[in-house]
Amino acid sequence: MSTSALSAQPARPQVLMVGFAGHQGKEYLPVVGELAEVVGGVDSAPAAPALADSWGFPHFSRLGEALKRVDFDVAVVTVPHSAHFPVCRELLLHGKHIVKEKPFAVSEPEARKIAELAEESDRGVFTLLQRNFNPVFAFAEQNFRRIGEPYWFSYDYHLNLAQPTSGWRASREQALGGVLLDMGYHLIDVLGGMFPEPTRLHAAFMHHYREMRDRRLEDLVSVMCSYATPSLAGSLRISRHNHEKTERLSILGTEGALSVTPEAGTLFSPGGTAVDSRERSVSKGAVVRTMFAHYLARLEDRAYRAAHLSRQLSTVRTIDGIYRSHLTEPGALADRCA
Repeated sequence: MSTSALSAQPARPQVLMVGFAGHQGKEYLPVVGELAEVVGGVDSAPAAPALADSWGFPHFSRLGEALKRVDFDVAVVTVPHSAHFPVCRELLLHGKHIVKEKPFAVSEPEARKIAELAEESDRGVFTLLQRNFNPVFAFAEQNFRRIGEPYWFSYDYHLNLAQPTSGWRASREQALGGVLLDMGYHLIDVLGGMFPEPTRLHAAFMHHYREMRDRRLEDLVSVMCSYATPSLAGSLRISRHNHEKTERLSILGTEGALSVTPEAGTLFSPGGTAVDSRERSVSKGAVVRTMFAHYLARLEDRAYRAAHLSRQLSTVRTIDGIYRSHLTEPGALADRCA
């Protein structure tokens, strides 16, 4: 390859990993290291210095220290929910792009502030949501109009954990919510790509374990969604202690139906005949790599950044509305304005 061709190649983004010693951070490290140059890591966990040394990048126990000592383009953020807003705020005030784990924010006011800071600093804030890069969910969005006018959906997502929730997700101060904020964020984001924002919400919060009830961290949530048009409604059920691990989205329309799991999507005609389908043809690792490559290639795409922020604001607004309605009127149907 000629010298001119080499010089024409785009520079690899320089990345700071924030929260790299946790489960998710360790999963993302090899992918980020393939696509970008990891120039530092921030984590206060005891295992963090040795992990950083094994990967060959400097370790910092505090974000402020890294901001003073390392030059980077984008931060990959994988921290407990309670740390999302202060970490994002500090990064944006220093003019850094952000690629982060969900949730985008834990409340609507915090989401609006992050969006405001992103606009003021001309930086992107991208939320890592793997279903958006799974070919099966892409199949569902591409074939959505083939079922005619949708009138009902049900989305179930359950884990089968045999023990109480552990780690930071079992701490009210760090998790700030149970399965709705954690697992439910993925589902509500998927629905946001197909349906308008719901205008009425009714939720039931249940607890498998007494300690989770005492901490106000729901083990199960059931949500009924209504929309501006009375011809559309749907439900979500999310839990951690089901008898089996499962995820399925079903959408009924006037001219057919869609059934979607992370492994396969099927389009049905009226009466239940399968007329088209798509299986997940790539590994989870390939989906994660595609997701990171997609975001890292769009750090300077203002139109894409704005569209992404708009969708995340809608997702946070819906979740925040469910929590607020449950706190103010437990068991009651709550009106919301989109």
